[in-house]
Amino acid sequence: MRYLLDNDVFFAAIYDRHTLHVLARKWLDAAKPAGWGIASETYLAAVRLLMNPAVMKSGQLTAAQALHAIGAELGGRHPGQMVMAQRKPDPKLLKMATGHKRVMDFWLAQIAADHGCKLATNDGGLAVAWPNIAEKIS
Repeated sequence: MRYLLDNDVFFAAIYDRHTLHVLARKWLDAAKPAGWGIASETYLAAVRLLMNPAVMKSGQLTAAQALHAIGAELGGRHPGQMVMAQRKPDPKLLKMATGHKRVMDFWLAQIAADHGCKLATNDGGLAVAWPNIAEKIS
């Protein structure tokens, strides 16, 4: 697996009304042959967002529909892997988080590093903080 997707990339790729959908979709389709996956945390975040009326407006999905949409993306010609953390969060790593929004970012960076792949993200700050692990899609 070459890429682990941050939720900002994965969700944008599967939600066609997302402002970054075209960019994320194009990037993911090009990256799939190299091998890709999502962490269990990203899977659950995508389910939650697809079911959230504040995010999806009147088009929120049921749990069954959200699971189907995610399953369809993970399947296909170049299926994505579902990865789990290999160890507990590294306190040294998490202590470097400068705010509550960075905790999950740094956790996904740890999972990507543990699996020997890049964390694909739309977050330029994450790519700057972890240049050897995180890569901003373009």
